[in-house]
Amino acid sequence: MDISKATNQQLYEIAKDDGARMKERYAATKELQRRKQEKANEALKVDIQNQENRWF
Repeated sequence: MDISKATNQQLYEIAKDDGARMKERYAATKELQRRKQEKANEALKVDIQNQENRWF
């Protein structure tokens, strides 16, 4: 299975599956973390482009 094409739900299920190989569980977890960070970075870019400050 190509981890990069899996949905977040599929990745979560792989990560939580005790029967899956540790390598696959780790890859699924890392992909979920990468997507979360990518989403946060994208939100930051939008804030900068719109000159919004959400710290206040």
